[in-house]
Amino acid sequence: MSLNWSLSEGHNPFVSNDPHAAECRFHHAQSNAMDDSALVNDIDAALDKAVSFLNANVKNESRYFLVEWNRPSSTLRLAVTDDAKLEDGADVVVLGFTALNAKIQTAGDLERELYSEKMQFWVKEYLSICAGFMDYSLVAVFTDSTRDRVKML
Repeated sequence: MSLNWSLSEGHNPFVSNDPHAAECRFHHAQSNAMDDSALVNDIDAALDKAVSFLNANVKNESRYFLVEWNRPSSTLRLAVTDDAKLEDGADVVVLGFTALNAKIQTAGDLERELYSEKMQFWVKEYLSICAGFMDYSLVAVFTDSTRDRVKML
């Protein structure tokens, strides 16, 4: 099933307290995927969209391709950012996993941790073979907590 993308300027439609939202255009969609295969397809579509914005988002000060997994909202946020991870590129891609969120919020901590690890693996797998991403000198990093605690992909 394809995703229906929308645009929201200046605020993240899935995370109301996003401190990095003010200057951003959020390209967002909702996924109803539940099984791993459908989840991977939707993640790949979001990554395709984010990679398509790299030319416009990458500036001299750009350092990271930041992948943020928000556990409480089951939201994947993809952005180009600077050394300090404070200034995001203008175009940010956000994918909310509505059905998955309902499932994992009723599950225990182990289930939430499992999906965090799966997200990290699936994104790393995609980026490792994405020619469009490799055209840029960005360091891909992942976090499921804060921007101060990232893991290299």
